[in-house]
Amino acid sequence: MEARCPRCSNVFTTDRSGIQFCPHCGQQIDVPAPPTAAWGGAPGDFGAGRFTGEPPPGGTPGSLPGGKDLTPWERRRELGVVKGFWETWKQGFVAPQTFFRSLRPDVPWTEALYWAWIVHAINVVLSLPLIGLGMSTMGLPRELPRSANIPPEQMEALMKAFTAAFGLGPVLGSLILFPLVAIIGAAIVHLVAMVIGAGKNGWGATMRAFCYGSGPYVFSFIPCVNVLAWIYVQVQRIFGVMGTQETDGFKASVSVLLPYVLACCCGALAAFAAGGLIAALAGAATGSRSF
Repeated sequence: MEARCPRCSNVFTTDRSGIQFCPHCGQQIDVPAPPTAAWGGAPGDFGAGRFTGEPPPGGTPGSLPGGKDLTPWERRRELGVVKGFWETWKQGFVAPQTFFRSLRPDVPWTEALYWAWIVHAINVVLSLPLIGLGMSTMGLPRELPRSANIPPEQMEALMKAFTAAFGLGPVLGSLILFPLVAIIGAAIVHLVAMVIGAGKNGWGATMRAFCYGSGPYVFSFIPCVNVLAWIYVQVQRIFGVMGTQETDGFKASVSVLLPYVLACCCGALAAFAAGGLIAALAGAATGSRSF
């Protein structure tokens, strides 16, 4: 490769980057490494280089075969942050199959994580009025205020404050821990995908599908609607795994849904075991009283 000395401005040929001496002026210089592709490197080389959101030299968006393209969020330098975020959310929500089929698997997964983090932040902000203003309070036995010699209005105000504090803590904490939770969730999905042969493009591709599939979570602050939002998130993630890992619908569905099935089974077994233990202890206590 060719390098230019910043001191004497002469161009010389070298086979490496880093600290070396200019052959013309003899001064020590630091030759930078050759630039990598702005899209994150070759397909399958996740996270390589530094993503800029701009086309590679001489290229245009949509440069991968098969219609693979950057998302509007990844083109936010061109479109603007707000428009890039909104267009990405709208495309995934309205036409998930088309959107995720065009999702590039080789862009650094951090781009998708930033987008999903904003989605979660919006959900947190929208949920604050329901929690912080005490619109939902914890129920108390009717006789408690009288037995504690506390006026009912004071007890009501106390419970509103307690409910707000109890609800705001986990919600705000989830905003901080969201990246870790997303990484763990995507890792579990990708582990299942690898086991069944649906993870050929690597963990980064699964992470992009996992994060870009979280768009409907902006509605999860609404009671009852949150269940529908969760269901649609799983639908989007299935389309996401199909698109980024280039696999069929069955394998993608197993990758996304099997962790929830296993979690439910483990929970049911734990509840059954706990119930059996409680019944055994109650039977032992009853037997001891009969003597």
